[in-house]
Amino acid sequence: MAISSRAAACGALIFPTTASAAPVSRSVSVDQRVSHRRRKAVAVAAVPHASSGGALLERPAFDQSQLDTLPVTQEGGDTGRMRDRRGSGSDDSYKVLLIDDARHTEKLVEKALPQVVPSVTAEAARQLFHASRQKGAALVIVAVKEHAEFYAQIMVRQGLRSAIEPESDLAS
Repeated sequence: MAISSRAAACGALIFPTTASAAPVSRSVSVDQRVSHRRRKAVAVAAVPHASSGGALLERPAFDQSQLDTLPVTQEGGDTGRMRDRRGSGSDDSYKVLLIDDARHTEKLVEKALPQVVPSVTAEAARQLFHASRQKGAALVIVAVKEHAEFYAQIMVRQGLRSAIEPESDLAS
């Protein structure tokens, strides 16, 4: 064990002998071949005038450049979803539609839709309301089937008429 010269000069480390150390109880199993060797205990004493940190060991002498803690990453590439990969077949994405209804008011849609779909803002909800009035239906979000069903159910609970349909690349 190597200690820094500063810690040795301050007298921060004390190396007591085995005579001052507490004797080992005989009820503890001790290997007799090792018991005859002399043991040394290391204790660190706090010195108020020493530096604010504890005793500092010397840096290792081996090359640490090989111990890079950052993961190796490749530069460039597409960070988005791969288009040619399909998780559960060709129909994994579903459209959530806001269907026009006479009961819908702009305030209801503006209040309910952002609560149901977090990515929809109040302004986008107003635009979806007007698009559903003009076309009969408006596309709210495209999601996997389970999420689309969930969004549609919550929209119905909030008083909005909704539907889901598979997203097909041919119809777009």
